[in-house]
Amino acid sequence: MNPLISVIIPVYNVEKYLEKCLDSVINQTYKNIEIILVDDGSTDNSGAVCDEYKEKYKGITVIHKKNEGVAKARNTGKEYVRGEYFCFIDSDDFITENYIQVLFDLAEKYGADIACCGYKYIWPDGKEKRTICADKPDSYEYSDKGINIIGGMLHGKSMFLPSCCCKIFRTSTAGDFAFPEFLIGEDFLASMDYYAKAEKVAYINMPMYCYLQNDDSAMHSVNPEKIYNMILSGDCIYDKSVKLSPSLKKAASHYVIEINMLGLMKLWSCENCNDKINHIKANIKKHRFAVIFDTKASFRVWASCVVSLLGFNALYKIRNATLK
Repeated sequence: MNPLISVIIPVYNVEKYLEKCLDSVINQTYKNIEIILVDDGSTDNSGAVCDEYKEKYKGITVIHKKNEGVAKARNTGKEYVRGEYFCFIDSDDFITENYIQVLFDLAEKYGADIACCGYKYIWPDGKEKRTICADKPDSYEYSDKGINIIGGMLHGKSMFLPSCCCKIFRTSTAGDFAFPEFLIGEDFLASMDYYAKAEKVAYINMPMYCYLQNDDSAMHSVNPEKIYNMILSGDCIYDKSVKLSPSLKKAASHYVIEINMLGLMKLWSCENCNDKINHIKANIKKHRFAVIFDTKASFRVWASCVVSLLGFNALYKIRNATLK
Protein backbone atom coordinates (compact mmCIF):
# COMPACT_ATOMS: atom_id res chain seq x y z
CA MET A 1 0.00 0.00 0.00
CA ASN A 2 1.27 3.50 -0.76
CA PRO A 3 2.33 5.50 2.30
CA LEU A 4 0.07 8.06 3.92
CA ILE A 5 0.48 11.66 2.71
CA SER A 6 -0.81 14.54 4.83
CA VAL A 7 -2.37 17.61 3.22
CA ILE A 8 -2.44 20.75 5.40
CA ILE A 9 -4.90 23.47 4.42
CA PRO A 10 -5.05 26.70 6.46
CA VAL A 11 -8.53 28.23 6.16
CA TYR A 12 -9.61 31.81 6.73
CA ASN A 13 -12.70 33.49 5.25
CA VAL A 14 -12.63 31.64 1.93
CA GLU A 15 -16.15 30.22 1.74
CA LYS A 16 -16.37 31.27 -1.92
CA TYR A 17 -13.36 29.12 -2.90
CA LEU A 18 -13.08 26.44 -0.22
CA GLU A 19 -15.27 23.74 -1.76
CA LYS A 20 -13.33 23.80 -5.04
CA CYS A 21 -10.06 23.48 -3.10
CA LEU A 22 -11.36 20.58 -0.98
CA ASP A 23 -12.92 18.77 -3.92
CA SER A 24 -9.61 18.93 -5.78
CA VAL A 25 -7.90 17.17 -2.87
CA ILE A 26 -10.63 14.62 -2.23
CA ASN A 27 -10.67 13.63 -5.91
CA GLN A 28 -6.96 12.84 -6.09
CA THR A 29 -5.95 9.69 -7.93
CA TYR A 30 -3.62 9.00 -4.97
CA LYS A 31 -6.05 7.79 -2.30
CA ASN A 32 -4.03 7.25 0.89
CA ILE A 33 -4.19 10.83 2.14
CA GLU A 34 -5.31 12.65 5.24
CA ILE A 35 -6.60 16.22 5.09
CA ILE A 36 -5.86 18.59 7.96
CA LEU A 37 -8.05 21.70 7.90
CA VAL A 38 -7.04 24.52 10.23
CA ASP A 39 -9.85 27.05 10.55
CA ASP A 40 -7.99 30.17 11.63
CA GLY A 41 -10.92 31.93 13.29
CA SER A 42 -12.96 32.46 10.13
CA THR A 43 -15.86 34.91 10.49
CA ASP A 44 -17.71 33.68 7.40
CA ASN A 45 -19.08 30.21 6.67
CA SER A 46 -15.65 28.61 6.10
CA GLY A 47 -15.58 26.81 9.45
CA ALA A 48 -18.99 25.25 8.80
CA VAL A 49 -17.86 24.09 5.35
CA CYS A 50 -14.88 22.37 6.98
CA ASP A 51 -17.18 20.57 9.41
CA GLU A 52 -19.54 19.51 6.62
CA TYR A 53 -16.69 17.91 4.68
CA LYS A 54 -15.43 16.17 7.83
CA GLU A 55 -18.85 14.59 8.30
CA LYS A 56 -19.12 13.61 4.65
CA TYR A 57 -15.63 12.18 4.02
CA LYS A 58 -13.21 10.00 5.95
CA GLY A 59 -9.68 11.07 6.73
CA ILE A 60 -10.41 14.73 7.44
CA THR A 61 -9.33 16.43 10.65
CA VAL A 62 -10.67 19.91 11.46
CA ILE A 63 -9.03 22.24 13.96
CA HIS A 64 -10.87 25.42 14.92
CA LYS A 65 -8.69 28.09 16.51
CA LYS A 66 -8.58 31.82 17.06
CA ASN A 67 -7.22 33.97 14.26
CA GLU A 68 -3.42 34.15 14.49
CA GLY A 69 -2.37 34.23 10.84
CA VAL A 70 -1.49 31.73 8.15
CA ALA A 71 1.97 30.91 9.57
CA LYS A 72 0.53 29.83 12.92
CA ALA A 73 -2.23 27.91 11.13
CA ARG A 74 0.34 25.99 9.04
CA ASN A 75 2.42 25.25 12.13
CA THR A 76 -0.69 24.01 13.95
CA GLY A 77 -1.56 21.74 11.03
CA LYS A 78 1.93 20.28 10.93
CA GLU A 79 1.56 19.14 14.53
CA TYR A 80 -1.16 16.74 13.35
CA VAL A 81 0.82 15.22 10.46
CA ARG A 82 0.95 11.41 10.45
CA GLY A 83 2.04 10.89 6.86
CA GLU A 84 5.39 9.89 5.41
CA TYR A 85 5.13 13.05 3.30
CA PHE A 86 3.17 16.25 3.82
CA CYS A 87 2.18 19.23 1.73
CA PHE A 88 0.48 22.62 2.03
CA ILE A 89 -2.33 23.94 -0.11
CA ASP A 90 -3.81 27.41 0.29
CA SER A 91 -7.57 27.28 0.67
CA ASP A 92 -8.31 29.62 -2.24
CA ASP A 93 -6.14 27.54 -4.60
CA PHE A 94 -6.69 24.07 -6.06
CA ILE A 95 -4.69 21.19 -7.56
CA THR A 96 -5.05 18.86 -10.52
CA GLU A 97 -6.29 15.34 -9.78
CA ASN A 98 -2.85 13.75 -10.30
CA TYR A 99 -0.93 16.28 -8.17
CA ILE A 100 -0.09 14.06 -5.20
CA GLN A 101 0.50 10.90 -7.24
CA VAL A 102 2.95 12.60 -9.60
CA LEU A 103 4.86 14.32 -6.78
CA PHE A 104 5.02 11.10 -4.74
CA ASP A 105 6.34 9.16 -7.74
CA LEU A 106 8.89 11.92 -8.38
CA ALA A 107 10.13 11.87 -4.78
CA GLU A 108 10.48 8.09 -4.84
CA LYS A 109 12.22 8.09 -8.23
CA TYR A 110 14.96 10.50 -7.12
CA GLY A 111 15.00 9.69 -3.40
CA ALA A 112 14.14 13.36 -2.92
CA ASP A 113 13.32 15.12 0.34
CA ILE A 114 11.28 17.68 -1.61
CA ALA A 115 9.37 17.05 -4.84
CA CYS A 116 8.15 20.13 -6.73
CA CYS A 117 6.02 20.86 -9.78
CA GLY A 118 5.11 23.71 -12.08
CA TYR A 119 2.13 25.95 -11.48
CA LYS A 120 -0.20 28.32 -13.23
CA TYR A 121 -2.10 31.46 -12.30
CA ILE A 122 -5.87 31.48 -12.52
CA TRP A 123 -7.83 34.74 -12.59
CA PRO A 124 -11.46 35.04 -11.41
CA ASP A 125 -12.56 35.49 -15.04
CA GLY A 126 -11.04 32.10 -15.93
CA LYS A 127 -7.94 33.44 -17.66
CA GLU A 128 -4.86 31.25 -17.11
CA LYS A 129 -1.14 31.90 -17.35
CA ARG A 130 1.43 29.13 -17.14
CA THR A 131 4.72 30.07 -15.51
CA ILE A 132 8.17 28.52 -15.05
CA CYS A 133 9.81 26.67 -17.94
CA ALA A 134 6.86 27.30 -20.26
CA ASP A 135 9.18 26.47 -23.16
CA LYS A 136 9.88 22.96 -21.85
CA PRO A 137 7.61 19.88 -22.06
CA ASP A 138 5.58 18.72 -19.06
CA SER A 139 7.83 15.66 -18.85
CA TYR A 140 10.93 17.80 -18.15
CA GLU A 141 12.54 16.80 -14.84
CA TYR A 142 15.46 18.16 -12.83
CA SER A 143 17.09 17.42 -9.48
CA ASP A 144 19.85 18.95 -7.36
CA LYS A 145 21.00 19.44 -3.78
CA GLY A 146 18.78 21.77 -1.80
CA ILE A 147 21.50 24.31 -0.96
CA ASN A 148 22.28 24.75 -4.66
CA ILE A 149 18.66 25.61 -5.42
CA ILE A 150 18.39 28.44 -2.90
CA GLY A 151 20.68 30.70 -4.94
CA GLY A 152 18.48 30.35 -8.02
CA MET A 153 15.38 31.22 -6.00
CA LEU A 154 17.05 34.32 -4.58
CA HIS A 155 18.03 35.41 -8.09
CA GLY A 156 14.47 34.83 -9.29
CA LYS A 157 15.72 32.42 -11.95
CA SER A 158 14.81 29.10 -10.42
CA MET A 159 12.07 26.72 -11.49
CA PHE A 160 11.61 26.09 -7.76
CA LEU A 161 9.05 28.50 -6.33
CA PRO A 162 10.15 30.13 -3.01
CA SER A 163 6.94 29.01 -1.36
CA CYS A 164 5.68 26.06 0.64
CA CYS A 165 3.11 25.23 -2.06
CA CYS A 166 3.68 23.30 -5.31
CA LYS A 167 5.63 20.61 -3.47
CA ILE A 168 5.58 17.71 -1.02
CA PHE A 169 8.06 17.32 1.85
CA ARG A 170 9.49 14.16 3.36
CA THR A 171 8.37 14.21 7.00
CA SER A 172 11.47 12.50 8.39
CA THR A 173 13.68 15.28 7.02
CA ALA A 174 11.46 18.09 8.26
CA GLY A 175 12.39 17.91 11.94
CA ASP A 176 11.26 21.14 13.61
CA PHE A 177 10.37 22.72 10.27
CA ALA A 178 8.19 25.71 11.23
CA PHE A 179 7.05 29.04 9.84
CA PRO A 180 8.08 32.31 11.50
CA GLU A 181 4.84 33.75 12.80
CA PHE A 182 5.53 37.45 12.41
CA LEU A 183 6.44 38.15 8.79
CA ILE A 184 5.06 38.16 5.27
CA GLY A 185 7.31 35.85 3.29
CA GLU A 186 7.34 33.36 6.15
CA ASP A 187 6.99 30.44 3.75
CA PHE A 188 10.25 31.32 1.97
CA LEU A 189 12.09 31.62 5.30
CA ALA A 190 10.82 28.25 6.47
CA SER A 191 11.38 26.60 3.10
CA MET A 192 15.00 27.77 3.09
CA ASP A 193 15.67 25.76 6.24
CA TYR A 194 14.15 22.68 4.65
CA TYR A 195 16.00 23.15 1.34
CA ALA A 196 19.26 23.45 3.27
CA LYS A 197 18.56 20.08 4.92
CA ALA A 198 17.49 18.37 1.70
CA GLU A 199 20.07 16.08 0.14
CA LYS A 200 18.05 16.10 -3.05
CA VAL A 201 15.20 18.17 -4.46
CA ALA A 202 13.36 17.07 -7.61
CA TYR A 203 11.21 19.04 -10.04
CA ILE A 204 8.75 18.11 -12.79
CA ASN A 205 7.46 20.72 -15.20
CA MET A 206 3.79 19.76 -15.06
CA PRO A 207 1.70 22.82 -13.98
CA MET A 208 -0.41 21.00 -11.40
CA TYR A 209 -0.83 23.71 -8.74
CA CYS A 210 -3.35 26.45 -9.56
CA TYR A 211 -2.90 29.82 -7.87
CA LEU A 212 -6.00 31.97 -7.75
CA GLN A 213 -5.04 35.59 -8.38
CA ASN A 214 -6.77 38.34 -6.43
CA ASP A 215 -6.00 41.85 -5.22
CA ASP A 216 -5.93 41.03 -1.50
CA SER A 217 -2.37 39.74 -1.16
CA ALA A 218 0.48 41.85 0.27
CA MET A 219 2.16 41.80 -3.13
CA HIS A 220 -0.88 43.35 -4.83
CA SER A 221 -2.30 45.62 -2.14
CA VAL A 222 -0.98 48.92 -0.80
CA ASN A 223 -1.21 48.31 2.93
CA PRO A 224 1.87 50.13 4.28
CA GLU A 225 2.32 47.82 7.27
CA LYS A 226 2.08 44.67 5.14
CA ILE A 227 4.46 46.08 2.55
CA TYR A 228 6.95 47.05 5.26
CA ASN A 229 6.57 43.64 6.85
CA MET A 230 7.58 42.18 3.49
CA ILE A 231 10.70 44.40 3.55
CA LEU A 232 11.62 43.13 7.03
CA SER A 233 11.13 39.59 5.78
CA GLY A 234 13.62 40.32 2.99
CA ASP A 235 16.14 41.47 5.60
CA CYS A 236 15.68 38.19 7.49
CA ILE A 237 16.04 36.16 4.30
CA TYR A 238 19.35 37.92 3.56
CA ASP A 239 20.68 37.17 7.05
CA LYS A 240 19.57 33.54 6.86
CA SER A 241 21.08 33.09 3.39
CA VAL A 242 24.49 34.38 4.41
CA LYS A 243 24.37 32.21 7.53
CA LEU A 244 23.55 29.13 5.45
CA SER A 245 26.41 29.76 3.01
CA PRO A 246 28.62 32.78 2.24
CA SER A 247 28.32 31.83 -1.44
CA LEU A 248 24.68 33.00 -1.31
CA LYS A 249 25.58 36.59 -0.39
CA LYS A 250 25.23 38.12 -3.88
CA ALA A 251 22.06 36.21 -4.60
CA ALA A 252 20.61 37.34 -1.27
CA SER A 253 21.45 40.97 -2.09
CA HIS A 254 19.64 40.51 -5.40
CA TYR A 255 16.55 39.30 -3.55
CA VAL A 256 16.69 42.22 -1.09
CA ILE A 257 16.96 44.72 -3.95
CA GLU A 258 14.03 43.19 -5.82
CA ILE A 259 11.78 43.24 -2.74
CA ASN A 260 12.81 46.77 -1.78
CA MET A 261 12.31 48.12 -5.30
CA LEU A 262 8.75 46.78 -5.16
CA GLY A 263 8.27 48.32 -1.72
CA LEU A 264 9.60 51.67 -2.90
CA MET A 265 7.11 51.78 -5.77
CA LYS A 266 4.24 50.83 -3.48
CA LEU A 267 5.06 53.30 -0.66
CA TRP A 268 6.47 56.26 -2.61
CA SER A 269 3.27 58.31 -2.39
CA CYS A 270 2.28 57.05 1.05
CA GLU A 271 1.71 59.69 3.72
CA ASN A 272 3.48 59.12 7.06
CA CYS A 273 5.75 56.45 5.55
CA ASN A 274 9.03 58.39 5.68
CA ASP A 275 10.68 56.00 8.14
CA LYS A 276 9.70 52.99 6.03
CA ILE A 277 10.89 54.63 2.81
CA ASN A 278 14.18 55.64 4.44
CA HIS A 279 14.71 52.00 5.48
CA ILE A 280 14.08 50.92 1.89
CA LYS A 281 16.50 53.51 0.52
CA ALA A 282 19.16 52.40 3.01
CA ASN A 283 18.69 48.78 1.93
CA ILE A 284 19.07 49.69 -1.74
CA LYS A 285 22.22 51.68 -1.03
CA LYS A 286 23.64 48.82 1.03
CA HIS A 287 23.06 46.09 -1.56
CA ARG A 288 23.12 47.78 -4.98
CA PHE A 289 26.84 47.42 -5.68
CA ALA A 290 26.71 43.69 -4.93
CA VAL A 291 24.03 43.43 -7.62
CA ILE A 292 25.80 45.73 -10.09
CA PHE A 293 28.83 43.43 -9.99
CA ASP A 294 26.79 40.22 -9.96
CA THR A 295 27.02 38.48 -13.33
CA LYS A 296 23.92 36.42 -12.47
CA ALA A 297 21.70 39.44 -11.74
CA SER A 298 18.58 39.90 -13.84
CA PHE A 299 18.77 42.88 -16.18
CA ARG A 300 15.72 44.54 -14.59
CA VAL A 301 17.19 44.47 -11.08
CA TRP A 302 20.70 45.35 -12.31
CA ALA A 303 19.37 48.33 -14.28
CA SER A 304 17.36 49.56 -11.28
CA CYS A 305 20.51 49.52 -9.17
CA VAL A 306 22.43 51.51 -11.78
CA VAL A 307 19.62 54.07 -12.10
CA SER A 308 19.47 54.42 -8.31
CA LEU A 309 22.94 55.98 -8.47
CA LEU A 310 21.25 58.96 -10.15
CA GLY A 311 18.97 59.42 -7.15
CA PHE A 312 15.72 57.90 -5.91
CA ASN A 313 13.50 60.43 -7.66
CA ALA A 314 14.98 59.35 -10.97
CA LEU A 315 14.65 55.70 -10.00
CA TYR A 316 10.96 56.10 -9.16
CA LYS A 317 10.14 58.04 -12.32
CA ILE A 318 11.92 55.59 -14.63
CA ARG A 319 10.51 52.46 -13.00
CA ASN A 320 7.04 53.99 -12.86
CA ALA A 321 7.25 54.86 -16.56
CA THR A 322 8.32 51.32 -17.49
CA LEU A 323 5.44 49.79 -15.53
CA LYS A 324 2.78 51.74 -17.43
